[in-house]
Amino acid sequence: QLYLLAPTPPPRAATPQPGALRVGSVSVAGPFRDRSFVVRVGDLRYETDYYDEFVVPPGALLADQTSRALSRSRAFAHVAAPGTPAQADYVLDGFVSALYADHSERGRCKAVIAVNYYLSQADTGNGVPFWSEDYRREVDCGDGDADHYVAALNTALTQILAKLAGDLGALKLPPAS
Repeated sequence: QLYLLAPTPPPRAATPQPGALRVGSVSVAGPFRDRSFVVRVGDLRYETDYYDEFVVPPGALLADQTSRALSRSRAFAHVAAPGTPAQADYVLDGFVSALYADHSERGRCKAVIAVNYYLSQADTGNGVPFWSEDYRREVDCGDGDADHYVAALNTALTQILAKLAGDLGALKLPPAS
């Protein structure tokens, strides 16, 4: 079975940040980087679900969904998608440190996702972020089958992207050069 993530777009920002934002790369920690779902079965035990997987690797999928959410929320006056050569004032990158179905408690399943987003000025050339925030969500996924797991991941990602859009909208940004 193949799955995509499709979170609900966050609400529109009251006033978009001035300037353009380009969503850069979203890297994923090694254990969760492949398309196959990862299942936590114990404190230190993980298994790969070879029957269920994402249509594309999760890094590309999450970068695309982040770009779509920020564009729809109008967090910035303009949001450029990952991989586009668009000129931008700011670049948002991310790192996913957790992306799995947690079955470590008998009879329970939780979809777990943790992302660190960081923002830098595009024109400085050094890529040093001036803002960073960790987002982590654990959402119950019922009996833990793939459909429920993906639905729970969508709920968790919806919450993360809404919080990200709100946080970016509230930032006092350094002036764009």
